[in-house]
Amino acid sequence: MKVTLALLGGLVVLAVIGAFLSGGEPAGRDRLAFTEDTSSSSPTEEVEAEAPVEDASATPTPSPTMKPRSYRGVGDKVVKVKETEDVLLATLTHAGGSNFIVEPVDPGGAEQASIVNEIGAYKGTVIVNEYEGKVLRGFKIKADGAWTLTLKPLTAARPWTAARVSGRGDEVLLVSPASSGLTTVKVNHSGSSNIIVDAYSEGDRDNLINEIGSYRGEVLLPDGTILVTVHADGRWTFTKD
Repeated sequence: MKVTLALLGGLVVLAVIGAFLSGGEPAGRDRLAFTEDTSSSSPTEEVEAEAPVEDASATPTPSPTMKPRSYRGVGDKVVKVKETEDVLLATLTHAGGSNFIVEPVDPGGAEQASIVNEIGAYKGTVIVNEYEGKVLRGFKIKADGAWTLTLKPLTAARPWTAARVSGRGDEVLLVSPASSGLTTVKVNHSGSSNIIVDAYSEGDRDNLINEIGSYRGEVLLPDGTILVTVHADGRWTFTKD
């Protein structure tokens, strides 16, 4: 499930986040200017799954593009959203017992790679529309139970401010302040499926962990890391040193 990405210069969302962390007002689009590695395998009036509702639990954060918007439904559905090239966060839940697959789609209906592909109950936060040149227009959802989808700006990612942070399942962490110098992270994971951890800096994306099952180890956090994404099925703990 490792993905190789090449960073393009210029339109980098991490500069937006950096401005936010330093107290400045973000400028420009939330764009992670990555190109998709094609060798890897792994629409008129707005009609939504349900009238969007504000996510009352979301922490308000400055954004140049949008406020959080929530959608809910039961079973298979196509959710149409306002067309955007921005990189967003998607927080999703599913109360069913079978497949839960969520695929972003572009204005022509072409599907991007799935952002969630799990069986049974699910709760997590993932990045949406991170590849350069992709335009988001909706989501194709396959589910057997009730689900929710909340879209938020990238700057609304969960802050990682103390040495230690813990969680369960998929998550996106905003490293504050950005890592500097030689920084190590002790990692524990108690799940039975994949744990994949990626670190984003202004100049690159690095895969730190890609293992199956329980994991205990120590990794280097690249200098200048601002964002960390976690894909996991169990509880995890990160401790910076």
